[in-house]
Formats: sequence, structure tokens, C-alpha cells
Amino acid sequence: MLDSDICAGLAARLNGKAVAVCGDGELLAALKAEGGLDFCDDLSKGGAVIFAAGYGGANAEGDVSGGEGAAAGDINYAEAAAGRPFIIVAPNAEELKNTYGCECLRPQTWDRSALNMLLRALSGEFAVRTVGVDIPEWMGFLPAESSAISELISRVRERCANIKKFKDISALDGLCAGAEYWSPAIEVEYDFATGGAKIKCAAQDGIFFSMLSEIAGDKIEGEYSLMRYVRSAAEAKNSFEKVRDALNCARVNGYGIVSPAEDDLIYEQPEVVKQGNSVGIRLRASAPSYHIIRVDVAGEVSPIMGEGAQSQSLVTGMMKGFETDPEATWNTDVFGRSLKSMVKEGLAAKVNSIQDDTKNKLKKAITRMTNEGKGGVICIIL
Repeated sequence: MLDSDICAGLAARLNGKAVAVCGDGELLAALKAEGGLDFCDDLSKGGAVIFAAGYGGANAEGDVSGGEGAAAGDINYAEAAAGRPFIIVAPNAEELKNTYGCECLRPQTWDRSALNMLLRALSGEFAVRTVGVDIPEWMGFLPAESSAISELISRVRERCANIKKFKDISALDGLCAGAEYWSPAIEVEYDFATGGAKIKCAAQDGIFFSMLSEIAGDKIEGEYSLMRYVRSAAEAKNSFEKVRDALNCARVNGYGIVSPAEDDLIYEQPEVVKQGNSVGIRLRASAPSYHIIRVDVAGEVSPIMGEGAQSQSLVTGMMKGFETDPEATWNTDVFGRSLKSMVKEGLAAKVNSIQDDTKNKLKKAITRMTNEGKGGVICIIL
């Protein structure tokens, strides 16, 4: 019986169709005798095709266009296959391989070993549908633009450009040879039934701290510097957690408030309060709250770029360019500076234009409104 793995994979890819064997009755009989897969001599019923030297030419519907023994030059095997995987068995195998790019074999004694080799060659003509990459779990957190991931993506794309069929999988050999961040030893697995291939890549020894340094923007060389950075990051995270909700609220609604935290509370000395014959106690506490206000700052720049037709032509070109590539328009160089830098400078000047005295007055006004529960405000801008 034929190789069960090869037959199972072909059966899955053929979706219930047979392998058409055209032009060699003895080969067809030998394949049928071994079993394990459906074979037929009807080209129209085949999901994949084995053409033999005796094939006289037929179209995708199975109508023979030439008699037995028609000249090989009169037959276009690719057109006859109509997009299906195919191989050719013929005495001029090398010539046909150069012509069609498919696997071509010479006629031989078709024992079980030779038949398995034939089906293995046919399997190699099926398309590769996906190529996946399996990397160490911790590297899954690296952004695509990181040095290690970008290096691997570049190499995979370069190799996969040459992979169309399963016989091309060998192009992945040496994928990581000479790589800076990846071990040259890789494992390539493929599932012929699904048409998928997977590459298992391992990182070079010692790049863990290098990647940490790249992400953190700080030099991390070992356990001590790692712990120092983690502690600093934890403190920063805790601080940001306090203001995150208020910042998001300010982005959406224009105003966000950071409520006082328990460790910010300042307790004052209790006071005894007498009211008539009653005696009570007054407890006071204070804590800072932070009010975040979104201020939409507007800026503009209007450089004069010449006179007459020349300036008009330049402005028209910039307006058209903005419709297709706004970023390029903002990066236009005018008098040695980009328009973007001019606008950013103007925005920064406005943001810093509020005087300290004005800031203090705003703070006092919001403090009174908060503590006295009064929301009426009259604002006079001079």
C-alpha cells in the first residue's frame, strides 16, 4: 500500500477529488493496485494531474484534442492542468522541467517505492497557503519595530517571496544564518493538509537584557540594573494610576479631577465645640486634589513665499499635495524651517504665555468653588 501520510495529505488537499493520471495506463493500474487514494484517467475529475508521455492533449473538461502519441510540442501541460497541481512523466523530463517549472520524472519501473516518490513529487506542487513564525514567548511583547523583530520580519519576507509551492520550503533553510539576534538553528514544520508552514526561531544567547534596554530606553545589563529599573517603573506606574482616569476624562470631556488619595490626607488637631449645653468635637482634614483642564490651543503660520506667478504656483502645488500627502506638506521647507516646526513653536509660545500670577488666581478660584460649593463664576479677561 502507498505511504499513508502522503495519501492522507493529498486526500485532504484534493477535497474528495481524485488524482488524474493521463497518458499511461500501466502507471494508473499500478497506482490503483497499491490503493490508499483515488485515481482516475478522466482529466475533468482530477484535483491534481500526473501527465505521462502518452498523453495526447485534453482540455479541462477532459475532451481529448489530439490522438494517442500526439507530439509533445503540440501540448501545453499548464493549460491542460488549468491551475491544478501537476507533474510530468516523460523521457525528456529535464527539458519539460525547464519549460513548466514543475517536477518532471523519467519513466521507470513503477514499484511501491517509485510510486511513493511520484506522489511525493506531486505533493510538492501544491501551494503553500501560510507561513507562520514561532518565537520565544517573551519576545511576543516586543514591538514590530524593535531591532530583533524587524530583523526577523525582513528575513522572512525575503525568503517567502520565493516560496509558492511546498517543494520551495527548502528556501527557508539558513533563514537566520548570520543574524544578529537569532540563533542560526531553526525548525521548519509544515502541515500539508492545511497548506501551512511554521518556522520555530530561537533568540541568540544574551540578547534578553539588550532587548530590555532597547524598550526601556535605559541601560540594563544584569539583575541589579533590572531590579532598579523595575522599581522605578513600578513607582511611575503607581503615580500614573492616580491621574489616568482624570487624564482620560479631560481628553474626552475637557475636565478631569484626581480625587485625594488616603495617603495624601493631612489630619488637624481635633477641636472641642460647645453649642449651648451640648459639647461636640470637630475633626478637620485636608488633602490636595488635582484638576486637569484640556485647553485647545490654536496656531497658524502664513509665510509669504514670493511674488506673482511664482508664489501662486508654489501655493497651488502645496494645496494639491495636501490632498494626497498632508504630512509631506507640513514638512515643506520654507526659509530653512518646516511649516510643522513653525506651528509647533507658535503653539508652545501660547501655552507658556499665561503668567504665574494668573495661574495663582485660577487656582484660588477653583479652590473656593470646591470648598464652598459655589459654582457661580464671572470671568473678565483683560
